Amino acid sequence: MREVGLVVNVEANNAYVQIDRKTACESCKACGLGTSDEKSIIVQAINNIKAQKGDIVELDLESPDVLLAAFIIYGIPLLALILGIFVSYVVMKAINYNSEILMLLTGVVFMIISFIVIRLYEPKLKESKKFSSTVVEIKGKSLI
Repeated sequence: MREVGLVVNVEANNAYVQIDRKTACESCKACGLGTSDEKSIIVQAINNIKAQKGDIVELDLESPDVLLAAFIIYGIPLLALILGIFVSYVVMKAINYNSEILMLLTGVVFMIISFIVIRLYEPKLKESKKFSSTVVEIKGKSLI
């Protein structure tokens, strides 16, 4: 996935790049742009090519990493929901009790637990730099 943005700050080996909001952001809400009226977001990117403040750069995040991040954020909670419903179904069948509402609530609890676990592992994932953007090309200088 490639994005073009403006370098607004540089610290050590990182560039902070302002990226304009796309129409798809309105429905995604993963980074918070879809929930706000902001027209741009500032992302931290690895700056191996030494882009400077004011440069217009192209960022890259490898497609398999984007898919893995999407699976972590959306797939794991969905699987947890389904697992919770299945586990409660098996337990209720064993005790000869049937409550769809209880099965749904158990599934939602499993899903909430998965969100908490993902949130607890988030700092470790950020340290790995696997899901970090990288500045791959300087397109030019900003006129502003």
